[in-house]
Amino acid sequence: MSHPITILATVLILPALLMSAAAQDLRPYKHPNLDMQFTAGEGWRHTPRPGDEGTHERVDPENGIHVLMWATSTEQSAERYLWKMSHMMDLAPGAEPQSRTIDEREAWFLDAAGTIEGTSVQTLLAVIPSGKSPRHPFENNLHIVQVWCRAEDHPQLAGQMEELLDSVRITDRLILQDCVHRLYPETTERPSDLPSPFVTADGEKYVTVRTRDGRYALVPVTVENGAPNNYDRGEWDKGRQLTVDADDFPTLARTGLHSGAKLDRTATITGRSVTEITSEAKPGQASRSGFVAMDEDVLSVIRGDNRLVTRLGLTHPQLAQPLFEIFNLILRDLELYRRNVFPPYNIATVLYNGYEINIEASGGKGWQESIFADEVQGYWSIQIWREPTYGEKRYLSDHYGHLEEGRLAELTEMLTSIHTGEMVPFYIMRYGFYEGHTDYRADPIAITNLFGLSSIEKIDEALREDLYGMLTRHHTPDSLED
Repeated sequence: MSHPITILATVLILPALLMSAAAQDLRPYKHPNLDMQFTAGEGWRHTPRPGDEGTHERVDPENGIHVLMWATSTEQSAERYLWKMSHMMDLAPGAEPQSRTIDEREAWFLDAAGTIEGTSVQTLLAVIPSGKSPRHPFENNLHIVQVWCRAEDHPQLAGQMEELLDSVRITDRLILQDCVHRLYPETTERPSDLPSPFVTADGEKYVTVRTRDGRYALVPVTVENGAPNNYDRGEWDKGRQLTVDADDFPTLARTGLHSGAKLDRTATITGRSVTEITSEAKPGQASRSGFVAMDEDVLSVIRGDNRLVTRLGLTHPQLAQPLFEIFNLILRDLELYRRNVFPPYNIATVLYNGYEINIEASGGKGWQESIFADEVQGYWSIQIWREPTYGEKRYLSDHYGHLEEGRLAELTEMLTSIHTGEMVPFYIMRYGFYEGHTDYRADPIAITNLFGLSSIEKIDEALREDLYGMLTRHHTPDSLED
């Protein structure tokens, strides 16, 4: 079967993407049906709750801390509801309920002792108000989080439990200078006045989209190491978006670009020989369309695109960024569709660096496994395109009008459209691999122009006024592009 696609993005500066190992280990854990999450290290397990699916529970197997999240609507205040919950749970508060700021909201919490399934525990129980209920205007929306551990472990874990409570986020709004911007699925008649993409002071990223009914919305698309993305296990999430194959490519991990000398000596990637990977990457092998053309190999493609990206003055993480952001948009759309909030594929376009970029996404009947034997999988087939500007058409006509009939239109299309899969941004970030000249290639030149990372004039100058050749020539093992 063919392998899938991706789209959209915000360009991050390199230092923001080349994070420390400790920072990369943190990831959000989301409630599957609520706009609610907490942040913690890797490895927290989901604990099913038959008959109580509205409550999402995670446990850290290393220390036994549990985090539970749920929500309700009620006419009671957050403080009153907290008292009610503490009595229902038969908790013995160690103090009066206290006010506490969580996610810039005035919440109420208790630090209390109790018993769960016969075990003595210590619990932090917090109730976070989040406005009025859209279904019941006279009721308050309340989000509840409970963090607990065994009482005997509490002296060592109290600080970590406090950090977990403070990490809770209700992801339905963005507050900037006392101005509240409601987030998708809320839509507006006109787009937000924020630039798109927009990056907050703490590195969170947002883009403005237009829905299929012509309304606008602000959507978070932060590139991060999220929950697992494993279609075999029914897990549909971000996956490890910041991971770089530092073992095989330490220079890539450190600088965002490959060392040419190191590439020349590369014989294996992720423990597999380059020859074996290339064999699977050819058309008709691991996938019908292939990951490289018949006259290319994996290493020659990585080498050729590394030269292109270097000439463009960019890095591989910067070019992976927009594609990851598109993938994150698709995931948000999918999440809301599964919650019966919107019909499928509700996002039609994204506003990006002054362009309106179209998105068409569709899922396959199955999914594609990675040629690198990593956890990356592909399911989506996505077309990303925009109309060329008048200035772009004029420039291409003036500088490439000499091309044979039909090739000027072909060049214009190659510069303003991409058909790819969600595997590709993972490949770009991890290995600097954009796929070869096949159906799912995300050419670095096309990414740069489509998302407005550089102007057509600067791109052409960097490529020595050979746009058509650079976009069409294959990266064969004997090709010389310098």
